Order: sequence, then structure tokens, then C-alpha cells
Amino acid sequence: MLSKLRNDVRELFFPRICPVCEGRLLPDESFICSECLIEFPLLKFEKTDDNQMIRTLWGNIPVAHAVSIFAYRHHSIYHNLLLQIKYRGNARLAQQLGTWAATQIRDLELEEKADVIVPVPLSRRKQWKRGYNQAYHLALGLSKIYQLPVQQWLASKVDRQTQTHMNAQQRIENTQGCYEAKIPESEHGKRILLVDDVMTTGATIIACTNAILEVDKTAEISVFTLALSK
Repeated sequence: MLSKLRNDVRELFFPRICPVCEGRLLPDESFICSECLIEFPLLKFEKTDDNQMIRTLWGNIPVAHAVSIFAYRHHSIYHNLLLQIKYRGNARLAQQLGTWAATQIRDLELEEKADVIVPVPLSRRKQWKRGYNQAYHLALGLSKIYQLPVQQWLASKVDRQTQTHMNAQQRIENTQGCYEAKIPESEHGKRILLVDDVMTTGATIIACTNAILEVDKTAEISVFTLALSK
């Protein structure tokens, strides 16, 4: 009774808000409202070794598996999710999305195809400005379902130029050499699940994969992103 009263008071003064439509969540709704979940632009990837996402990467890097959860469009209301986890300090939402995403693609058995989860790092400037790395928190959310360790084996070496107005080739050139991998020799040969929030041209994934393979040529790379830019 006391616990319910506390929850009611908290809800009155600090109502839970859907991060997509910004409407008030009902008591039985978890972190996204039912309406937004129903309309969620989920991608229909039936396999992880041959799909639109992995084909984008094949010409540049050897990737074993790749999957993304939803189609990202800048003017879609679901763009709010990325704004929340990238720029508005919502680390908790990033973890919730990681956990939710893992349950959505459980039938793809991605956890059976990896030994360790490695998030794409932020530059020092962005990490300092935001206070956290959204890819790391997505990885933590995935690990709750997959029961795989999260290792921060990648680091950003430089603050690269913004890529907003660059084409695909310019983005790839802009990111090359920006990352370094520090993988203990005892961990070489692992199946690595590389995690990021969104994939547009694949430039960041390509650069991170190259950094890993430069240190450990025996590593097998798979990729998970929350969103895939359409």
C-alpha cells in the first residue's frame, strides 16, 4: 500500500514520458508507449549473414554478421530516440533500448555468434561534453540479455571533423586512423560484436573494424546498431 502511494506521488510530480512522442506513459507501459511500439519502424532482417546492412560493409571489411533494429529517418518521430541517447544525457534509455533490442532479435541467436561485446568509442571531446558514451550503454543493455561481457577495447585517437555534410567516401576517409584497439593477447581470436547507435555509410564501423584487425587478425567481427539510416 505504501509502495503504491509512493509510486502515485512520484507519477504525479515526475510523470514518466515516452521518449518518442513525449506523451505521458500509462502505469502498465514500460519505457515507450504502446502506440509508438505498435508503429515502431522495425527492420525485417531474417538472417544476420546476408542482409542490406552487411552488404554495405562487405566491400570494405570482412564482417561475419550484422543486424540493426529500426530504419532511421531524420524527420521521423523515432529520431527522438537517438536525440535522447546522443545529446540529452539519457543513458538509462540507451540501456533500456539495448535490452529491448536484444529481445526483439532473440530468434536470430546473435549471442551464439559472439564472445564479447565491444562498443564504438566517442572522442575525448564528445565523451567530456556528453558525460557518457551511448554505444557503451547500448552494449550494457544487450549484455543483460546475451550474458556476454562488455569490453572497451577501442579508443578514439583524434577528434575528427563533423561528417554531417560528407558523402560516403569522404566519411570513410575522415574516419580512417581515428581509432586504436587495445586487446590483451590472451583475448585474441575472439568473436567480437561491435556496437553503435546508428549506421549511415558504415564509415565508423569500417574504421573500428580495421583498428581491431590491425591488432588481432584472428578476430571475427559482427555488428549491431540500434538504427540503420535509410
